[in-house]
Amino acid sequence: SIDFFLSHSWSADGFWKQAAIYICFSTAPAYKLMMLSSILVLLVGCVSFLIGLLVNPLFKHRNTMVFLDICCIPQKDPVAKLYGISKLAEYLRASDKLLILWSPDYLDRLWCVYELAVFLRTHDKKDVVLVNLNHIKLCVSLMFLQLFSILTLCLQLHYESTHNPYIGYLLGLVTSILIGREAFTCSKEWRKFCSRVRRFSVREAKCTSLADYYTLKQLITDMYRSEAEFAAVVRCLWLGGGKAKSFPTWLFSWASLRIMCAPYIPLIVACAVDYIVCIATEESFPMVPTYSQSQASPVPA
Repeated sequence: SIDFFLSHSWSADGFWKQAAIYICFSTAPAYKLMMLSSILVLLVGCVSFLIGLLVNPLFKHRNTMVFLDICCIPQKDPVAKLYGISKLAEYLRASDKLLILWSPDYLDRLWCVYELAVFLRTHDKKDVVLVNLNHIKLCVSLMFLQLFSILTLCLQLHYESTHNPYIGYLLGLVTSILIGREAFTCSKEWRKFCSRVRRFSVREAKCTSLADYYTLKQLITDMYRSEAEFAAVVRCLWLGGGKAKSFPTWLFSWASLRIMCAPYIPLIVACAVDYIVCIATEESFPMVPTYSQSQASPVPA
C-alpha cells in the first residue's frame, strides 16, 4: 500500500514542490517543537521550526511510502521506463491519497489528467489533496518577512534607536504591500483555476508523445464511458456541482496558518515570560519618560 501518490506537472519549480511536501507533512510536529523551544529565545524558536520541517520526515514519516514518478520510474533505461509507466495505474490504485502539487498548467498535462482519472475510479474525492505551489511561496515569503521584521524591531528597541518608529512603519508598509499583492494574485489565480475547470476537456490536454496522447485518451474514455463524463467528475471535484467555492480550501488550511503565524509564537511566549519575570522580581518600567527635578522643564506661566 502506498500512502501518497504525488501528482505534479514536470514544468513546475522542483524546489517549491519539495517545500510543499515538507510543509504538508511536517507543520504540526514542527509547530509543537517550536512552541516548546520558543520559551528559551525568539531566534532559537524560529530556527527550530525550520529544522523541524526538515528533520521531522526522517523520524515521524520514516514508514510513510510515497510514489514520485521521476524517482520511482527509471528515466535512463528505456525498457525499465516503459515497464514502470505500464504499472502506473496499479501504483495509483494502491495509493491511499493523491497529493496534487498544483501549478497553473496541471490540467493541461494529459499524464496528470490520466493520474487523476485512474485515482478517482477507486477512491473518494476526499482522498484527493490539492496544494497550490504559489500559495506555499506566499506563506514562506511572509514567514521570513515577519521574522525579519520582528528581529529588526527587537534590535532597534534594545539599542533604543531614534529611527525605530520609521523602521516599524517601513516594515509594516512593505508587509502590507506584499500581502495585498500576493493575496490579489492568489485570488486571481483561483478564479482562473475555476474558469479552467469549468471548461475542462480531456482533448485540450497535451502530451509530448502523439501515441501516448491517443492511448491515454482512450483509457480515460474506457474508464468513464466518455470524456464528457470524466470532465463532469473533475468539475464536481473542485467546483462542487458546478458552483465555485467562495475561496479555495488550501487558502485557510492549518498548514498555511501555522507557517504564517510561526514567527509570532516565540515572540508572544517570550514577552509573556519576560512579563512574568518582571512581576516576580518586582521590577517596574514607567510607561512615560520620568525626569529628575533638575532636568524637568519649567512650566510656562
